[in-house]
Amino acid sequence: MLTRLGFVDAFAELPSAPLVDEFLVFLAVMGERSELTVVAYRADLVRLLRHLAATNTSLLDATQRDVDDFLAAYQQATSARSAARAASAIRGLYSYLITSEYLTRDPTEGIRLHNTIPSLPKALSIAETEMLLESVAIEDALGSRDRAMLEVLYASGMRISELIGLNVEDLREDSFWLTVSGKGAKERLVPIPPIAASQLTRYLERYRSQLLGSHRDQAAVFVNRHGARLTRQGAWFALKQRAQAVGLDHKFSPHTLRHSCATHLVEAGADLRVVQELLGHASVATTEIYTKVSVAHLTKVYQTYHPRATL
Repeated sequence: MLTRLGFVDAFAELPSAPLVDEFLVFLAVMGERSELTVVAYRADLVRLLRHLAATNTSLLDATQRDVDDFLAAYQQATSARSAARAASAIRGLYSYLITSEYLTRDPTEGIRLHNTIPSLPKALSIAETEMLLESVAIEDALGSRDRAMLEVLYASGMRISELIGLNVEDLREDSFWLTVSGKGAKERLVPIPPIAASQLTRYLERYRSQLLGSHRDQAAVFVNRHGARLTRQGAWFALKQRAQAVGLDHKFSPHTLRHSCATHLVEAGADLRVVQELLGHASVATTEIYTKVSVAHLTKVYQTYHPRATL
């Protein structure tokens, strides 16, 4: 589907086009929309980018007024149904950008939109996480690679883009730590507990060379079956298939294990500043979203177990 639609590098001359491409790939990978609908969303978002480009405004700098002006003009030029679809695509796009930490504010907030794009997946439960991790057989190269990726994502809370950007030289031999290059080329150290470290070591020592083939000079930790560095989309597909095998694909997104790591840490009482450092958030305000998730968890537990909670 992705190849036929030609998402990657599409309309690259427009500012912020790669972010729209990434969102469209996400929708296709998650399987939440038909091919025709995704193509329609793409057309709507291209119009938005052109509208913003006319005032030298990027997608990440757009204000509520910018979005409102675009939708008002679009509604005058097309049917109410098409305008509602465009509004839905824009709301979904900005929801994705916020969840993926490109933005902290939502320029569609306060605008009355018909949002038909489903909410982005939330954190897995601890039981679901363990089921997913332990379901991946590690007796072949791809299984060992995917298990190592899942374990490292959940253990470290790193972004999938940071995961596929890992090089062998980023692994510290003296301890269970990885050097991660985050947004803005900022580096940070993230810990890898023994379970994740053992799966990563197993993949590197037994199976990575099988995938490399003749690409012996490849620096990437995680490679595809042709020995090239895994792309973000390639990693999405591989891990989504693992989630699908245990019935969790409806909850799985590129950030699912990052959210799960942070949520489980906060629920267990981890200091918010420590979680901020682990995730590589520039501001603790971004990390505070997980305290809201934790309150929801606390409420659920309380209502389930307190003897007078339901009286």
